[in-house]
Amino acid sequence: MNILLVTSEALPYAKSGGLADFIFSYAKALVKKGHKASVIMPLYKSIRFGHSEVMEDLYDTFDFKMNWRTQGCGLFHSKVSGVDYYFTAMDRFDRDGLYGYGDDNERFACFMMAVNTFITRHNDFDVVHCNDWQTAVLPLLLKYNPRPIKTILTIHNPAYQGWAKREETSLFFNLHTDYYDSGFVRLGDSFNFLKTGIMSADKITTVSKTHRDELLRDHDGFGKIGAIIDWCRHNDFVGIVNGLDVDIWNPKTDKQLAKNYSVDDYKEGKKINRDAILDSLGMNKNFTGPLVGVVTRLSFQKGVDRIIQAMREIYKSDGRMIIIGTGEMEEQIQSEAFAHPEVYYVRRYDENLAHLLYAASDYFLMPSYFEPCGTSQLISMRYGTVPIVSNVGGLNDTVKDASRGMEASGFVFNNADPNGFINCFIGATQYFYNPGLDTLIKNGMVGDYSWAKSADEYLDLYNSIYWK
Repeated sequence: MNILLVTSEALPYAKSGGLADFIFSYAKALVKKGHKASVIMPLYKSIRFGHSEVMEDLYDTFDFKMNWRTQGCGLFHSKVSGVDYYFTAMDRFDRDGLYGYGDDNERFACFMMAVNTFITRHNDFDVVHCNDWQTAVLPLLLKYNPRPIKTILTIHNPAYQGWAKREETSLFFNLHTDYYDSGFVRLGDSFNFLKTGIMSADKITTVSKTHRDELLRDHDGFGKIGAIIDWCRHNDFVGIVNGLDVDIWNPKTDKQLAKNYSVDDYKEGKKINRDAILDSLGMNKNFTGPLVGVVTRLSFQKGVDRIIQAMREIYKSDGRMIIIGTGEMEEQIQSEAFAHPEVYYVRRYDENLAHLLYAASDYFLMPSYFEPCGTSQLISMRYGTVPIVSNVGGLNDTVKDASRGMEASGFVFNNADPNGFINCFIGATQYFYNPGLDTLIKNGMVGDYSWAKSADEYLDLYNSIYWK
């Protein structure tokens, strides 16, 4: 099959979150299975300066119309791990950041129109796989393509949807405002990009089975987008758990560790890595309890208030906590860390230090209020670090609670229980001295987190629409 992945970000070129990892790892998995995989994304300023090799291959140039305006676009090309990457070069993306601008709706409308033109000019794709709101109007645009094209939309985070005005249906996409007036692209009093994709794509997916069920049940959250899916596309909505790039995340080969290790010698390996990170941060190594790691975006969604609760409890077990991350709640974390000498906060995202923290920690804390999939819990288990997670989304699908005996791999608390998190955290720190912890560690390390199974599920979904 020939598959085009349309995205606003992808490793190794641009990343703000898990979407970039998903595209990079999944595209490689498709190539390994003998399929042709391509990725198309905007050419950001950071790519021009950080990956100058991209600018050496100008693949195409073209113009397209956005209502009364004509927009020029250059298309650059690169190849990584057998995957073709295409980059749309337009002035709107020549800025310091990826997102967060007042004209983001127009920027990504421009991107989708450019992709639509690219597909029309180079139309040999069997499936076009769109990802999140920044690409979600494309399935509707492709309905007008001379060659029928099958489309998939994956919702990675339903909290971000792309809201625009009625007239922008026409101004951005050359679509008649009847689409808005009929309610097909309207949610509330706005033109909603994500709803447009939900209504237009041949199939819709999200990144775990539990999160699929959560969205179908939740008719009030996320601007009522779950109600739209439930009422209009219930039988076309599928949950597929993300895989992990096991080539990158492998404690046996990870070059950013102080010592590599496997399930056979993890105790020695983790101790050396623990000493290494404590030394690098200037922390006292004279403690007997667990080292708890946190690598996260510091937002309410990620359970920052729960992380603060844990910061106030960690001293009781003679443990330590290291937090790496930034976000809108970093001031609260910084203030709390100053008050607790057992806690060290790294106020930046440091990739090298993150790898070391996964290997060094005894527990990994991920108390999210919602988590469509998540990869940190997969990384932590692969590195022999026991996750403490809420029973939401992909966390519920991938971590088996300690109560499940010989198949257990972590600690899972009830997200709806007001006391569930803190009771679980205290119980986990007390379990640190239990010989049964070895079972959780080993089960986590030998689990299969590769993309092989998930890629097969996507391919089955592609085939189910391609042959219709």
